[in-house]
Amino acid sequence: MRPFISNLSLKTKLLFTMVSLCFLTIVLLLILYGKAEKDLLEGVRRHTEDLSTAIQISLEQMSQSKNEAGMGAFKDLAKLRRKGIKEISVISNVREVVASSNAKLIGKKLDIKGETFKNIGNLTEYTTTTEGQKRYDILLPVVVGKDRLGYIHIATEFEDFADIALKNHRNRLLATIGIFSVGILFAIYLSENYTKPIQNIAKAAHSVARGDLSVRLNSANLDNELSLLTENFNNMVQKLGEHRELEKRLKEAEHLSKIGTLASGIAHEIRNPLNLINLSIDHLRSISAPEDAAKRASFMSTIANIKSEIQRLDGMVTNFLNFGKPLKLTFAPVSIPAVVDETAALLSEGCAGQKIRLGVHIEKGLPSVNADYKHIKTCLLNLFLNAMQAMPEGGKITADISSAASGGISITVKDTGCGIAPENMEKVFEPYFTTKDAGIGLGLAFTKRIVEEHGGHIFVESSIDSGTSITLTLPPSQDADKGRNA
Repeated sequence: MRPFISNLSLKTKLLFTMVSLCFLTIVLLLILYGKAEKDLLEGVRRHTEDLSTAIQISLEQMSQSKNEAGMGAFKDLAKLRRKGIKEISVISNVREVVASSNAKLIGKKLDIKGETFKNIGNLTEYTTTTEGQKRYDILLPVVVGKDRLGYIHIATEFEDFADIALKNHRNRLLATIGIFSVGILFAIYLSENYTKPIQNIAKAAHSVARGDLSVRLNSANLDNELSLLTENFNNMVQKLGEHRELEKRLKEAEHLSKIGTLASGIAHEIRNPLNLINLSIDHLRSISAPEDAAKRASFMSTIANIKSEIQRLDGMVTNFLNFGKPLKLTFAPVSIPAVVDETAALLSEGCAGQKIRLGVHIEKGLPSVNADYKHIKTCLLNLFLNAMQAMPEGGKITADISSAASGGISITVKDTGCGIAPENMEKVFEPYFTTKDAGIGLGLAFTKRIVEEHGGHIFVESSIDSGTSITLTLPPSQDADKGRNA
């Protein structure tokens, strides 16, 4: 029953309530009217019996001789009378009370006066009000042959019928109050059931207007319209959140585009002087090298350091220029273990200088992958260099190369450095994002782009003071049997 009512619309519920109230009112009033009619007929029947008994007693009284007249015959009236018959009197033709159920009236003349009179043939009816109680009097002539022997006077009160009418009015009033009380209670229930969720929606809308788009409302246990309204509200807030996120990303993209354009211009301006400096260093090395062996070694070491820094700057410029361009990949079967070993060998001296332990674990029997050797090596260099920069005071780098669940190869580089703050986890692969004093924030962004161009994926896990783990997966080569390492 509850689900059925819940599925009804508010309009249907209100209509159902009004129809139910009208139906209940009609049914109860019909029942009360039927009972009232029955009670009234019963009252009339009893009253008729009382009148018949009164008339019979009065006739018997009149048939007795005057000496026999008295209260004897009226004694039976107390046994037979019911509520309604108050007095019965036998009156002579001169309106003198000959006999009466009220002994005080015997011998007195009946004073006939009333508020209303009605003559029906020889019968006279009139009403009087005594002490706030309405009385109904009947004056009935008694005629035998052509002789009128006198009158029978019967005084009745409307107490029975007034009680019946009052009772019926009270019952109708109570029934009406009861029915509409039920209707009022149901209306209160409906109003509470509808206004409270609407108030919740209003509060949530106020929160959304203040900028809180995390608000969500529970649509369970709500009626049809409210459930639909709540779900639409939640959908609206979700769309607003998505729109805000889209706007945020669009602004970031515009910002990055501006930075990229600026960086590209600066890179071109830097590259030309770098080439000149590089050529000049080569010229100085050829003409200015000291003849003394010790000085020559120091000189050549200095020249090599300068050229190394020039190459590093040139590499940064190249990354700037290449990041905004489509990658030109040359795919060929590549042995990932071989690339990892080569990269680790290049960094071994630097790791030793920083007191970093470098460990490489390679699963045997790994297949080759279809990849661009140069770009994959760049990816691995970026991962290793980031790990080294995260541990300036030493630590441990572990590289695990194993088969991936997809059939390709998984490469995980893990360090024991400072870790990445939770609020920066979603930004580590964004261009130009960096928390380092030195660096431009293109290393991981470029790595992610290369991996995705190879059809692979890259993931990062990190915790503060516990280190960072970056895993990239590459799909298997179509010729996976070639290039397997022993």
